[in-house]
Amino acid sequence: MATSSRPGAQVPAQAAHHDATVSTPFGSPHPSAGAEAWYLNGHLRDEDGDTYTWMISMLRHHDVRDNDATPGYALVSVCSGPKGVSHGAWLTPTMHHAVRDALTGDTAQDPRVREALAQALAEGPLLPDRLLADPVAASSETLDISFGDLAALRREEDGSYRLSFRDRDRFELALTPAKSAAPQFDAQGRHPGRLPTDADAMTSYFVPRLHAHGTVRREDGSQGRLEGHAWFEQDWGATYYDVQRAPGTPDHTWEWAGIQLACGWEISCIHSRTTDPATGATGLEFTRATAVDPDGNISYHDLTWRPLTHWTSLATLNTYPTTVHVSVPDLGLDAEITATTAQGEVRTLVVGRAMWESPAAVHGTMGTTPVSGTAFLQTLPTNTIGDIEHYMRRTHDIAGAEAAALYSPDPADDAALGLLTGTSGLTGLDAGARARLHRAVAAPLLHLLDNPGRSWRPYVAAAVLCLLDADPEPYRPLTAVTELLHLSALVIDDIQDDSPTRRGRPSVHEVFGTAPAITAGTLGYYTFDALMQRVPQAAPETMLRIYRLYLRDLRAAHAGQALDIAGHHAAFDAAVTSGDARPLLDEVRTAHRLKTGMLVRSTAEVSALLSGADERQLEAICRYFEAVGTAYQITDDVADLYGLVTAQEHQQGITTRSPAEDLRNGEVTYPVAHAVGLLDTTDRHHLRDALRQHSDTGARAASGLLVRSGALEACMTEARSLVDEAWDNLAPLLPPTPHKAMVRALGWYAAQRETDHISSGADEAPTATRT
Repeated sequence: MATSSRPGAQVPAQAAHHDATVSTPFGSPHPSAGAEAWYLNGHLRDEDGDTYTWMISMLRHHDVRDNDATPGYALVSVCSGPKGVSHGAWLTPTMHHAVRDALTGDTAQDPRVREALAQALAEGPLLPDRLLADPVAASSETLDISFGDLAALRREEDGSYRLSFRDRDRFELALTPAKSAAPQFDAQGRHPGRLPTDADAMTSYFVPRLHAHGTVRREDGSQGRLEGHAWFEQDWGATYYDVQRAPGTPDHTWEWAGIQLACGWEISCIHSRTTDPATGATGLEFTRATAVDPDGNISYHDLTWRPLTHWTSLATLNTYPTTVHVSVPDLGLDAEITATTAQGEVRTLVVGRAMWESPAAVHGTMGTTPVSGTAFLQTLPTNTIGDIEHYMRRTHDIAGAEAAALYSPDPADDAALGLLTGTSGLTGLDAGARARLHRAVAAPLLHLLDNPGRSWRPYVAAAVLCLLDADPEPYRPLTAVTELLHLSALVIDDIQDDSPTRRGRPSVHEVFGTAPAITAGTLGYYTFDALMQRVPQAAPETMLRIYRLYLRDLRAAHAGQALDIAGHHAAFDAAVTSGDARPLLDEVRTAHRLKTGMLVRSTAEVSALLSGADERQLEAICRYFEAVGTAYQITDDVADLYGLVTAQEHQQGITTRSPAEDLRNGEVTYPVAHAVGLLDTTDRHHLRDALRQHSDTGARAASGLLVRSGALEACMTEARSLVDEAWDNLAPLLPPTPHKAMVRALGWYAAQRETDHISSGADEAPTATRT
């Protein structure tokens, strides 16, 4: 499958044989098409037995509204060999503009993400995408396209193809078709589009097998001869970068396998779906097998596609199937396709954000005969982030999987329990003692861990690594470090606030008792060392610095919690009397910065140190994420009025905590502090009296005063200013990457979660009933 937008629709079942003929030689360009792609993959072996696999995709985009416009081109490549896997993505300025317009004009994208991408892309491509230094040379009459020294493809007079490309090594290949081109998906090669007009439909043909031979010139200057086989596909149709989508419009995604069996059959398998970009809910559109028998006859069949194993990228949070069971009953085919590597993600905005591609091995039966062969597996997931909060929540499963090294749901998992409690290798723990210990210290945290929250903090751990171009995969345990620290704080916080619910469930102390909850919550703070031992270790002085800063930030967070518990009533009473809210606001700011800002800062600082950040980057990253954490706590105080949910959830009657719980407890929150400076003398005293009631009635009265005073708007303005000022210091120090845009959007999310509440102009306070 070419790396182009390939939306799908239901295709009628067909099983007839066809002669594959095209009006022009296969591979010839279609100048009138708005989009065209040439996709090739192959398996090669040199004389020493070393294997090489590769994928090359060349894309052309033409603005069909302007026939005189210069086409845009992009090149995406993947190559694996004895030295590992390399990826590359390059595009011309015209293609960059098309990609930018498509991404920033897509209103199905979360507006914060869209705006952050628009700002970032205005300065140029985002790494790993790179701008081509020289124009692409391409013929409009025959297949002859050159990306300079990077890659070139042309059709020879004898009908073969000459392909050259470079990654670490340089490849020069001759590809000779063993079979004729075949239409893919149906007899017309038509893949319908997502628009009602079908204006974005594509046509697809492929040569299912080509003999490949040539040379590889290695980095060290040595040269080897190569032999193997290849696959070649060509797609063309209307422009896909010019399609505008409304919010809620589904993405069209696919999983695909190009199978080449040793017995002479080739089978293209596609599993096409629609995916809701906000929720991830999917719907099947169609599955189809295009088969070419050893004699070159083509047929189309129903297909069963069943993923067996998956891998989730920590860089993009996309999940990809890595082993798939396929069944084509008409052919008697029953086989498993297993990727040779799980980490085959190709990150490029040319496809929206990322795709996944890996060579694979095929084993199974055809009828009663065992068959085997090679394949390429490809997945184009939904790359639209319809809701940044739902998107970041994907880190919850990653964090949970990593936390299972200590917090196993199985009481009989001695290794996890021993690591969690420090009892590994100690005697005297029989089965009964282990079960009681698991119930006492593991089950309370699992009560929260099994119930996802917003889960944006583990996302910070991964995003900071990517900000500085570090591979996040070896550092997956950092997500668990962050989540367990946060959950432990929630357990203790709920006890101290006497909160009956958390995340829509009874709080941990309500289920397990206060004393056990204190023990389990406190123990969670000490999981840092056990998890840090599971990531690649930096230099000893860096690791010592990391441990020290963790303990420092943990102490600071406890100081913030202590200030929060002590309350701000003296400063509040003084402000009510004087009307000067500044000393009160300073008190609340300090508590918020220590309680929440420092823990978010700690997460970012650990990742930045492990990424090799220089001191300027480190300081700016710490300041930014401390601001993000503080801004989130400010908007958390605003969200308390609605039960810590979005405006839409509040309107639907959904809550995760009791609405106005802080106000009912008489707490001086950030909106309260701002309101004191905005209300007149009479209303200030009414606000004080309402808080002193410690009742639902008082909470409703206080909520109404906060809404009418403009305090909520003041909170949002301050939160946004905090994040914006810190970002202005950080942005110039970061390389241009999609994660830079995502981290910018994260700051806006933290500072603007309740914009919908405020902009709605609602002047009625929510009812403070328990849920």
